[in-house]
Amino acid sequence: MSDKNLKLKKIYLLVLAFFSGLTIMAVEISASRLIAPYFGTSTFVWTNIIGVIMLALAIGYYLGGKLADKFTRLSFLLNFIIIACVILLIIPFVVKPLVQIVVEGVITFESSAILIFAGSLLTVSFLFMVPIAFLGMVSPFIIKQLSLIDPQVGKDAGLVFSISTIGSLLGTFLPVLIFIPLVGTRKTIIIFTLILLFITLTGLLKNKWYLILFVLILPLLFINMPKIKNVDGAVYETESAYQYILVQDNENFRYLVTNEGLGVSSIFNKDQVLTGYYYDYYNLAPYLAGNSKRQDVLILGLAGGIISTQLDHFFAKDYDLQIDGVEIDKKIIETAQKYFNLDNPSLTVHNLDARNFLNYTDKKYNSIIIDAYSTQLYIPFYLTTKEFFANVKSGLKSDGVVAMNVNATSENAALLKSIINTMLLVFDNVYLVPEKAGDWNYMVLASEKELDFAKLKNMNNIDELDLIIDNTINQYKKVNYDNNFDYLTDDKAPIEHLTEWMVLEYMFDNLN
Repeated sequence: MSDKNLKLKKIYLLVLAFFSGLTIMAVEISASRLIAPYFGTSTFVWTNIIGVIMLALAIGYYLGGKLADKFTRLSFLLNFIIIACVILLIIPFVVKPLVQIVVEGVITFESSAILIFAGSLLTVSFLFMVPIAFLGMVSPFIIKQLSLIDPQVGKDAGLVFSISTIGSLLGTFLPVLIFIPLVGTRKTIIIFTLILLFITLTGLLKNKWYLILFVLILPLLFINMPKIKNVDGAVYETESAYQYILVQDNENFRYLVTNEGLGVSSIFNKDQVLTGYYYDYYNLAPYLAGNSKRQDVLILGLAGGIISTQLDHFFAKDYDLQIDGVEIDKKIIETAQKYFNLDNPSLTVHNLDARNFLNYTDKKYNSIIIDAYSTQLYIPFYLTTKEFFANVKSGLKSDGVVAMNVNATSENAALLKSIINTMLLVFDNVYLVPEKAGDWNYMVLASEKELDFAKLKNMNNIDELDLIIDNTINQYKKVNYDNNFDYLTDDKAPIEHLTEWMVLEYMFDNLN
């Protein structure tokens, strides 16, 4: 082979290393979004994705190194890459039926935690183990090929790993920042796979059958993707940079559901304003926050806007009500504007992260409502810490109240206790309101002043709120710091760990 051809081959091998690294990481990032509608994006799921990908790469590295010593023709590697690409191109179309098989035929546990962990582990393994292992063969095989051209193995190995890592870096950012928001997760997998397939086939130009294969596969770019989920009553579904979003109708209710759908982000009752869920309890905030005729309310976690809709309905007539609703996901805002009653004269919507908004606003509020969940089961850790509640306190008026919904299996759950302890480090008075017997929702209220729940009946002139007020008066408890539990800081706030162990303990208690 001439020096020119050797140089061209070396360039091709490095280009192949770059695009294989690009595709591996793009697929790994997309994998979390691909299965999020079914299993969410908890640490359970991310652990399984990262673990399976790393195991597959380890297998691929070993096989690639071993086979590279036996088969010196580059076409041997390229055929494995083609097989990997074909499998990856099939994945977007088989993930839904595969999940159904895993959930209905393999996973028999009633626990959602085990279902999420075992279901996502099996699904990710079935989908990605083989193609990623084949792509893992690329780097050691290319290093062997380069050693046949240039004996400087150490230098070439470093170059391959460097270029492959740069490809992985782009494969990390491009899907999240550009492709997934624009074309969706499944099309993103198809696009990056087709790019790698094209690069691979340029090394096999002599074989016309491979070119025919590429031409036949290319229309996948333009095919309409099937629905992500087949859900009864589905009105609308989409993906954002943060999550899968579903609007679903069921009898008189409309639900805003994200990711795996273990809970709902918002509920709209078509027949009445109240929902019968924990959202209704936030209507106590204007009364508890001094009951002044001027009410500035901040909602962190606007979602479908049910809280703002209720507050506007009940209080806008008699109060000077101004609501700032903060929602990090722009697609959620757009969905709420189209399918929920988000627009009302009291509400100003801010597309920001909750904590960023608190850091940059100088406005003081009568009440701050915290209803932000990253995957319906998990409160974002940075919205539970001492530093966060200090920011909340600085945003309250002197008689202001903060109200936060916490999902907990019992009043003694470590998650709930830790959040209460943390709030007690910042506020003089913290109260707990169990919303329903046997329900996982607890309203935690905090203020610098003592809250007079007994006066709620005298303040209220809205008949629809009587039941909520009666339950609050009968159920509320003033809580103290519990030394058996920790408090949460920006440095240490294991919210997902606390949540998952809480669910597991609940499951084991119910098995006995």
